[in-house]
Amino acid sequence: MDLNLQIISPEKVLYSADVGLIQLPGVNGSFTVLKNHAAIVSSLTQGKIRVIGKDGKEDFFDCEEGIFECNNNKATVLIGAVKK
Repeated sequence: MDLNLQIISPEKVLYSADVGLIQLPGVNGSFTVLKNHAAIVSSLTQGKIRVIGKDGKEDFFDCEEGIFECNNNKATVLIGAVKK
């Protein structure tokens, strides 16, 4: 199973795809999530979310604050404000 990421705002799903890597601005510092990562829940702070897709394409999202959860290769970012 691939690592699937969804970035969701109150208005819509901003991003949904299988990815190779996710870097996130956690409240205790930046962290990276790869396929088969242990289950994690973290608060996010202002910074950049970096996503590298399965095709190697890199995307960045500006993050104000939010919550990140990853379990069984399903990663979700719930965010109030994000700009691509």
